[in-house]
Amino acid sequence: MGRELVRSGLPWIIIPLLCQVPEALSMRRFPALLSALIVGPAAMLAVPSAAEAAVPDVIRAVRERLAAGASVQFTQYGSVEINSRNKYTNHTARVFRYNPIQEGTLVLGRGGVVAASITRRVDFNRHLLPLAKERAAEGDPVSRSLVAQTRPHRWINTKGRFYTTGRLWTADLPQGKTWARRGNRGAGATAFGDHVINIFELGTLKALIADADEKKFNLPNPAGKTADLKRTGYYRGSLTFAELYALSPTFRQVAGKRPDASYANKVVSWTLYFDAKGLPFKFGSGFSTQEKEKYYTQGGATTDIVSWGPPRNIAPPRPNQVGVVRAPADGLPEFDDLAELAQVKAPSTEPAWESS
Repeated sequence: MGRELVRSGLPWIIIPLLCQVPEALSMRRFPALLSALIVGPAAMLAVPSAAEAAVPDVIRAVRERLAAGASVQFTQYGSVEINSRNKYTNHTARVFRYNPIQEGTLVLGRGGVVAASITRRVDFNRHLLPLAKERAAEGDPVSRSLVAQTRPHRWINTKGRFYTTGRLWTADLPQGKTWARRGNRGAGATAFGDHVINIFELGTLKALIADADEKKFNLPNPAGKTADLKRTGYYRGSLTFAELYALSPTFRQVAGKRPDASYANKVVSWTLYFDAKGLPFKFGSGFSTQEKEKYYTQGGATTDIVSWGPPRNIAPPRPNQVGVVRAPADGLPEFDDLAELAQVKAPSTEPAWESS
């Protein structure tokens, strides 16, 4: 599928700024991404102009926060649209438009995100929720999973142990057990499921910046609440899910296995916004098949970094509250990350339901 999806001008589904995809993007492919891990970010600004020479060093700014063990308060807003047969059964998911919403705290270390405490829920427009409930009542597993997730779910990941409390995961636990132990998983994979690109994974960040299709700095930001936010910049680029899998340990955990032909070549577009010191304050990513498929699927998320803080501790649930769970209650699919959405299979043969 390649970057022609991006060059065609896909309608961005998260925030208006991200839809400004340039018409003539670089045709560099994954070797350029990998080379960034070896030669570093300096290669990106070869023969810089005077303006480019003043671009803050985002890599250094993030590395310093990782070394300090900083904490990050964040909010995240996602947007998803499905009009395809789901991958789990012969039931039909049909058109759904919903928004996964997260807020919480990440704790950083030299290796990236080392702990996370997150509240997540799925939000449907009030006109669309009845459709999801109707399909859930008919037995569609994706619909049942999504409706369960309209209630807030709490995620905690500390020392690589992943815990969830909420209806989808705890309904079958014995009385008195309120947290599901979901096994071992990196905190970065817990935090970057809806987003899929982990900007606190330093090697991945280096590679993305080195392969960026567009970069700008010294943009006025009248809404900036601090001096550092009065002048901002951004990097923008794209890569395929297959390239992301080869590049990112976080995405390899999220995806579980190498992307198959159904989504390996789908393009993920991303934009990273940073302040005058090079610190990221907003990051968006997403994909869409709208230009290639009659029944399309698209999804993505934008993360706002609300504040950077000092090191902190995120405690796990008390052991007497925890039950081991290997899958959601009633055998439902998790359907709580973008990799699952990207794998949605062939379109339904039924007429699509359309909303106003």
